[in-house]
Amino acid sequence: MKSILKILVVVCMFFLSCKSNEAIDVTGIYTGEFPCGDCAGIEQKMTLNADSTFVLERVYKGKGDGNVFKESGKYLVVEGKLVLDIKTSPFKYKIGENFIELLDIDGNIIKSDLNYKLIKQN
Repeated sequence: MKSILKILVVVCMFFLSCKSNEAIDVTGIYTGEFPCGDCAGIEQKMTLNADSTFVLERVYKGKGDGNVFKESGKYLVVEGKLVLDIKTSPFKYKIGENFIELLDIDGNIIKSDLNYKLIKQN
């Protein structure tokens, strides 16, 4: 009985380790609107390229004459989270099924009724 249990544990560990090492494909274009403290909202478009580079475009609605603010750089996927390497601070996102969700500075979900998700476009 103990040997069967040991075999089951080893098999389970094997399958779990395979799953955790799978590469996550996040490439694509994600769009959405985030809340803004002093404007009507921040329209966002993030392009994640296959070479681990990104372009983040933001438009502050009702402010800035519709100017598009762009940032670009490298991104990583670490422990199932997307991390943008931005000079001011690394932005972290939870990776979901066809969306990414902005996380707080510690990498936790932002507890709010407001939208912090960007939806993957087809």
